[in-house]
Amino acid sequence: NRNGYSVYALDFQGHGESQSWRNIRGDFKYYDDLVDDVLQYMNQIHDEISNDNQMNEESHNIVATKKERLPMYIMGHSMGGTIALRILQLLKKKQEDKIKMRDSNSYKSGNAMLNDSTNVNKIGNNVVEDMINDKYDMDNTHFITNSSDYYSDNSCASTCASTSASISATANVVVSSKDEECYNYLDKFNIKGCIALSGMMRAKTPLGSGNRSIKYLYLPIANFMSRVAPRLLVSTESHYKRSEYVANICKYDKFRNNNGVRFKCFAELMRAMIKLHCDINYMPENVPLLFVHSKDDTICCYKAAYSFYNKAKVPGKKFHTVDDMGHAITAEEGNEDILNEILNWISYGKTNYEDIKEGEKEGEKKTKKKIKKNAKKKVKKKTK
Repeated sequence: NRNGYSVYALDFQGHGESQSWRNIRGDFKYYDDLVDDVLQYMNQIHDEISNDNQMNEESHNIVATKKERLPMYIMGHSMGGTIALRILQLLKKKQEDKIKMRDSNSYKSGNAMLNDSTNVNKIGNNVVEDMINDKYDMDNTHFITNSSDYYSDNSCASTCASTSASISATANVVVSSKDEECYNYLDKFNIKGCIALSGMMRAKTPLGSGNRSIKYLYLPIANFMSRVAPRLLVSTESHYKRSEYVANICKYDKFRNNNGVRFKCFAELMRAMIKLHCDINYMPENVPLLFVHSKDDTICCYKAAYSFYNKAKVPGKKFHTVDDMGHAITAEEGNEDILNEILNWISYGKTNYEDIKEGEKEGEKKTKKKIKKNAKKKVKKKTK
């Protein structure tokens, strides 16, 4: 678009033009399926825009080119905001499991060699080199994840999800399309930010929206009703009365379900909210977060979103409070201000990154000059 971002979006299962579970609009079977769908879409985007290997026109050989990966931003609205945050948690979990596995394998390999009553000095050079390479790979992965390289100076893209999910993608990385490998790419995706708009950290409920009331009251009731009356639909009265414009969109949108959803769907959402809070310590520290939420949100609890923001141990985080708006902050009057807030947040991070990068380049130049001077001095001494 005119701001230099490539925006990708998808409709969740049961939303928009995507297929729905048992043809009930707005419904889905498993929440984790929605998360997997977004991750697969992120992989697909990576594959399509990957330019790591280019064809040399003269020799017709594949020439590996080192290119700076373009940054990716994940943005979601309402349930999509929860999914965006959950993706980061799962990617971080997988990365930590991978590091632990490498540590364990290295430890076992070392013990195996020592227990083999083999003289350490007689170990083959190839084995030693393999161990060194494994250790280097592990350290390198850890360094990338914890680096302060939050933003890239190349053009970027953003993602958003609500009844639709979108992914800001701009990474030049070839990744596998296998479902089981979707969670291995926290580093390769080059995620530089996550934006939750009116995020569903807690749903607004009559008896409070605390974790205990959700876990011990609403969730058991929803589970029981989903077994007793699996086809019974719960009425979803419009919560967009604040904005007549948004209310009319919901009323006449042919892809929207105004009849209600099953208790099973409610139960899945409640479990997802509980998991999100339980795994808050798995939020990657090097991925900045932006929360945008209205105090008058009648669907997703403002206090719960702010509480999640406070508990997240992420240095680069920001909470932007919105006044005089409801839940649909991307569609209601004043949505231009929300868009500007998002663009300014991304641009501010990019500017800081570029300043840091320029400083690093200057430092590299000075270091190279010193090395050249020292080399010349050594040459002069030898000639004398």
